[in-house]
Amino acid sequence: MNKIIFFLAVLLGLPFQSPAAPVGGNYLSHLQSAVARSRTNLAAFTLSAGKAAGEFRAGGNLWAAGRQADFISEACGRAGGLMAIAPLGGHLPTRHDIILYAVPGALEPEDLKRFEQWRDKGALVIPFSSPAGLFASHFPVDSVANVVDLWTWTGEFVAACTRSGQMPVLYQSYGLPGGSERAKKYQGKKFHDDLTIQPIASGVLGGEYLDQVQRMLARVNDAQMPKIVQAAQWWSQSPKASATTLFTGHMFPRHAQDPRAIQLSDFAAIPAGEDKELLDASHPPSFVLCLGYQFAARKLLDQAKAMNVKLVYSVVQPARPPEPAGNILYIDPAWPLADGCVSVAGYDVPILPASGVVQAAIYWTIASERARLTHEGLSPAD
Repeated sequence: MNKIIFFLAVLLGLPFQSPAAPVGGNYLSHLQSAVARSRTNLAAFTLSAGKAAGEFRAGGNLWAAGRQADFISEACGRAGGLMAIAPLGGHLPTRHDIILYAVPGALEPEDLKRFEQWRDKGALVIPFSSPAGLFASHFPVDSVANVVDLWTWTGEFVAACTRSGQMPVLYQSYGLPGGSERAKKYQGKKFHDDLTIQPIASGVLGGEYLDQVQRMLARVNDAQMPKIVQAAQWWSQSPKASATTLFTGHMFPRHAQDPRAIQLSDFAAIPAGEDKELLDASHPPSFVLCLGYQFAARKLLDQAKAMNVKLVYSVVQPARPPEPAGNILYIDPAWPLADGCVSVAGYDVPILPASGVVQAAIYWTIASERARLTHEGLSPAD
């Protein structure tokens, strides 16, 4: 079985290779090791992305599919991502179609059967299956690594298209002025017909994305770990029934509901840019973790301050001051306001988003530190 999977992965240009996992360390160090694995696979991403770009130019559709549902949500409709990709869902792929197929953990026989059926129809399947596994037996690194690989691959796909004289259309964040209007302008277009981008060499965009992610994770680890530990301590003092995690982002809250992980709070999604009172004044939680998007939810901050609810929040632009009370803690996520973190010469918006990866890294690091403090669900060796 393993030989079949390895052969399939090599055939599609994504070999399973990984440097040794770090001994000990925290969640962030393990994710950094997974990013390093992605770098060793950069040539394979370039190869498969080049094949996909050829199919795309030949009229193929670009689909996201697989058993990792949060990967599909992250891939589609994303700031800095491709406008032409959509969930496969019940669609039947046809000749020239490209399917980005992600799974948590390893590929299974049923996955391989699907690949065979789709290949028989002339589709190209690109599997995303990271060997990174779980940190401390409960906190997924592999599913986050798949998202890192998604955006690395997308960078190489964009570059391959430019080497054929075309630039695919990518989204600008709707949280920035003109983002939604720009999307309407390009609706239904696979390639730009209003600009020319010079050919980009292989490895440039994917490599730059990996550089940016590694810098962000390092900044979080170096500058934010004391706050992350403080957040874990606050969380450890709150029972699950009185803890709430609020998420903004395509991956969430589904990503945090990974059945392999310990569930340490209730989850709720809040739309980007929403600023309203989010806490029930009659039954306020004792602890709230809010992983937002670009701007602080000021009404939530005001509520937490007034109710003395311990609130940990992470957004690009915090309130001023960022920590207006002793029960409020701000964690800087280190990703840019545009979300896209890679610039393409001559293109009007940065591409390849970082927020999903960094949000997940912050969440799992806090959650794993909380579990370490309480030994909840962990063996003594973890």
